[in-house]
Formats: sequence, structure tokens, C-alpha cells
Amino acid sequence: MRRTFVSVNDVVLVSAIEQARHRLVFIAPGLRPTVAQALRRAMDVMPEAAIHLVLDVDAEVARLGYGDKDFKGMELLQAAAAQHGITVNHHPGIRIGLLIADDVTLIYSPTPELIETENRQPDKPNAILLNAELPVSLANACAVGAEGHATLEVGKDVIDTRDVETVKRDLVERPPKEFNVARVERVFSSMLHFVELRIEDYKLTSRSLSLNPELFGVKKAEVARRLSNRYHLFAETEALTVEIEVTGPDGKLVKKRFGPRSIDEERQRIKDRFIIEAGDLGLLILRKDVEEFERELKLLEARMEAYKQAVQKEIKRRTEEIVDELLAALKDALKANPPDHWKKQFATTTPTDADIRRLFEKEVRAEVNRVNTDFKPRVFYAFKDVTYQTFHDKKFRKLLEDHFGEMEIHRIFKEYDAAPEQKQAESSDS
Repeated sequence: MRRTFVSVNDVVLVSAIEQARHRLVFIAPGLRPTVAQALRRAMDVMPEAAIHLVLDVDAEVARLGYGDKDFKGMELLQAAAAQHGITVNHHPGIRIGLLIADDVTLIYSPTPELIETENRQPDKPNAILLNAELPVSLANACAVGAEGHATLEVGKDVIDTRDVETVKRDLVERPPKEFNVARVERVFSSMLHFVELRIEDYKLTSRSLSLNPELFGVKKAEVARRLSNRYHLFAETEALTVEIEVTGPDGKLVKKRFGPRSIDEERQRIKDRFIIEAGDLGLLILRKDVEEFERELKLLEARMEAYKQAVQKEIKRRTEEIVDELLAALKDALKANPPDHWKKQFATTTPTDADIRRLFEKEVRAEVNRVNTDFKPRVFYAFKDVTYQTFHDKKFRKLLEDHFGEMEIHRIFKEYDAAPEQKQAESSDS
């Protein structure tokens, strides 16, 4: 019993074309030389008026692998058609395939070989086969019905040879990828990403105030310009830990101690759970884990935002301590020799203790506000596809084999590298 759902590839198309004697319609995005040669032979045995050929003259057709990469199939078909006084027509964007060869009609899905190899397995259909039952509407739409070209729907424009030359130049300037390379690249890109992960500006021990040298009695401009006076907000040994609210296992908010060490621990936990170390090449993540990885980082970002708000309150408290610490050490010197830019801000000849505190506090607070505004801890991450060239790096390949198992990696490479070998075997048989 003939099947209705069938598998169509170039071999099937050539076989059906070679049996045609009375009518022939071929519509597809593109074609390869073997199919073009079969169409050329068919022109020798049937009426020119019974042939209708439609393709999409576009470089993307070749890049996607709907036809050969150098457009040879198109050139062969055009040359043969010109010899028989037949036109090859153009329909932009056509992405379905249709072959009408006498009483056989195949409506099929062409294979973009950039993405997958041409199907050769009968149990994986990509077409519908109609025998001696061509619908009238389909015949009319393809100019092989009773109305002829009056009801033609696809391929109304004759292909201009100049358009073909333009496409060929485009393919020379921007050649398609090797299809087997692109397929392997696609497979591994669907499995793995490179990932960049950074957590920045969350440690306060490096935060410092830049104080005016005049506060320390330095008034000579050249010396002041070269002098750097920095006062750290927190001691090197201080790990600023604050209390924040987080969502507990039961969904309720609970208080938790949180600080730079907590962020370090969370980052390490996330890396241990999701990240694959790839040495000098960077970090990898399985694509299936990306959604959960991003969800974990969003939770960490939320906690860091709560930490930021709490820290800003702590900085305000610390400012009071800094004013007291520095003022105790500098008050007498400032009273005896106040900075020049202070002198217009007190009414008496000699500033009072209140004046010194007020002006010193004002100056320190301005610098603290700058530091406070600059405190913006953030999580940064970005993904990048893994290329085929990277997978052929020996060290990288060894890393993958150690991580996923040699058999699994070998199976994937073998499956997709088999495509060009199959094509070479077919070429030698023809």
C-alpha cells in the first residue's frame, strides 16, 4: 500500500522527475546540481509549455542550505532552460517544496542543511504524496490546470540573470558556513554557553574619604596638589555585616545577618551548582541550567539591594564616628590655623569650637555623601555561544570528555560529522 506521509530528499525528487513525461512543476527555495540535472533531462522529453519552475533567488537560500553553497544548481538549471526556451521563475521567500511529475504530487518541507542533514529515513516523513489526485485549485495555482497561466499564484516573475550574478557575488563576499560545522556548532550552542559572572562594588573596606590637605595644615598649592589624604571608612579587619529581611522556606520574611562574606559564600554556592570551569577559556554553563541560574542570581541581587540600603544607614552612623575621631586629633591645629576657605564662614577673628566642628563636619559629610552615592553593589553576567572551533581545541575537548563522558561527546561529534561523509559517498556513486 502506498503511503501518504513520506520522506523526500534529493534522491526521491530525482527519481520522480525522471519518470515525468507529460507535465512537470518544481517549486522550492533552491536546488542542488543533482536535481538540476534531472530537470534538464526532463526538458528533453516533454513539452516546454508543460513545465513550470520556481525558485527563490536569494543568497540566504544558499546560506541556509536549501540549495548548494555556490549556486551551481541554479546556474545549471538556467542554462538548460535557456536552451529549451523555458523560463525559470522567481518567488521571493518561498519556503515550501512542490513537485508535480505527471500523476505524482509531492508537497514537502525542504531541509535547511545549515541546521540539519537531509532526511534519508522513511519513518521520518517531511512530505505528503498524492497519486493521480492533483487538486484542481493546486493545478491552476501552478499553471498546469485548464486555465493555464491565467490563475498562476507563484513564480510570476522570470529570473533575471543579473540577479543571479548579484547573489553569486554576495556569496563570494560573505560565504556560507560549512554546513557540518554549523550543525555541530548549533548542537553544542544548544547544550552549553560561555558565561561571564562578576559581583562588583560590595566590599566596604576599600572605601575611603579623600580629605582636603588644608585640614592638615598644608596650604602650599604645589604640595597640596601632590599630597593624597585618604581616610578609610572601615578598618581592614571590619567585615560590615547588617541585618536584612529575606524570604524563608515557608515564604515568610525573616531577619538574617548579611555582609560581604555572605555574598562571597552565595557566589561560590552558585558557581559550584551551575558553573563548569574551563581553565583559560573561561566559565561554562549548561543551557538547561540557565533559567535556574538566573533565578538564583535575581535572589542574590534582591538581598544585595537590601544590604545596600542597610549599609547606607550604617555609613551615616559611621560618619558621626569619623567626625569625632578626626576632630579629636585635628581640632587644636584647625583652631590655630584654619583653612583659608573657612575664614569667611565664621564671624569672629578666631573660630570657636562650635565653628570648627560645624565646618569640619560639613566638609567631611560632603565627601561621605560622595562615597555613599558611589556604593552600588551589582551582579553582572552575560552569555556567549561556544563555537565549533573552540570544541576542536584539544584541551577543551578533553575537558568536555572528562566532564560529560567520552562516549557522549564522541557520539555527538560522530553524528554530525557523518553528514559530509554521506554526501561524498553519494557523489562518488552518481
